Amino acid sequence: MDLQPGQNFSISKHSPSPVAVEIALNWEPANTPLTIDANAFALTGSAKVRDDGDFIFYNQPTLSGGGIQRAGDGRLFTVRFAQLPAAIEKIAVALTIDQGQRRGQSFGQLNQVRADIRDAQTQAVLATFPLATKMMAETALIVGELYRRNGEWKFRALGQGFVGGLAPLARQYGVDVADDPDIAQAAPPAAAPSPAIPAAVPPPPAKPIRLEKLTLEKKGSSISLEKKGQGFEELVINLKWNQGGSGGKGFFGRLTNRKIDLDLGCLFKLRDGRAGAVQALGDSFGSLQQPPYIQLMGDDRTGASAAGEFLRINGRQWEQLDRIVVFALIYEGAPNWAETDAVVTIQTPGQPTLEIRIDSHRNDQRMCALAMLENQGGNIKVTKLVEYFLDHRFLDQAYGFGLRWVAGSKD
Repeated sequence: MDLQPGQNFSISKHSPSPVAVEIALNWEPANTPLTIDANAFALTGSAKVRDDGDFIFYNQPTLSGGGIQRAGDGRLFTVRFAQLPAAIEKIAVALTIDQGQRRGQSFGQLNQVRADIRDAQTQAVLATFPLATKMMAETALIVGELYRRNGEWKFRALGQGFVGGLAPLARQYGVDVADDPDIAQAAPPAAAPSPAIPAAVPPPPAKPIRLEKLTLEKKGSSISLEKKGQGFEELVINLKWNQGGSGGKGFFGRLTNRKIDLDLGCLFKLRDGRAGAVQALGDSFGSLQQPPYIQLMGDDRTGASAAGEFLRINGRQWEQLDRIVVFALIYEGAPNWAETDAVVTIQTPGQPTLEIRIDSHRNDQRMCALAMLENQGGNIKVTKLVEYFLDHRFLDQAYGFGLRWVAGSKD
């Protein structure tokens, strides 16, 4: 079923016992220069969030309780109806263009935005909303909304352009936004205490949500993530590349007619001098709770996973780590880095999301050093590398880890 703007349909009737649905978002052309982010808002009957925790975006990908989950690539939302709080009656799904106004960009640079609503259990497509965007001048787009009425869950196709970017869109739904985290909120002056009755201390105001996402644009550019309080929580490094929508084999599969296996991994050095690698090759998946305090989560061999590949770092043990070089390796298939449209994100609570794109290419090399993470006084200095190497030995020599290498394979 193809939906038109304003049209709705009953999920409950099309999927008699819906446990969960997926809303998959795509756009044409897929290799657009626009940086497009997907967001969801869990809303009450007043069309507002209860608090900032009901805003699902790249810095906050999960609704408390698990009722809404945003995939790592930002193109898929999973909604589990039984896990939604009772107060939530509507979920709005939107797309925004990062820094679109500053860069003079708009959804008019796309031909189409498409939303597929699927049964999460059977993967059956319940409805599709293809939206022509060629004439749209806006940088934000409310795609559609799931809503509950008379015990039924329904989906309404909207396709409504919104003036402004993510911050004004979030404010419309009641999210308290701070675009610039460096601007501190001035605390009200404390009243002079009375000799008889001590002045009540007002509770601190809730901190506005942080929308910032920083892209390291140039090779060699860096940023420092500063330790706060007890230090860092878990760091998540995600590698995602272009799938192209071709039978789950990724964009490379269409080009070469063979499986492409793009792997995420890292070389590490601990403060005590020990060094090693965390990667799928040789089944060296690491550990979070013991050295090296780094773990690779799975091995996506086709590019079919919506979440891509993840490295997790135990931020509470950051003092034990000296430096990490994150790399991508084409394990199988002909190197064609330009077609991957690969992007790496680094996320940790309380810090801006960092984004690194593979924007220079050497197709005669199988490895790309993506980023360096260095322990500098307990802080994390992140530097964009995007340097190419034939194999692990040359990458190791370039960054001085001093490891011994033998031929390996994946089971």
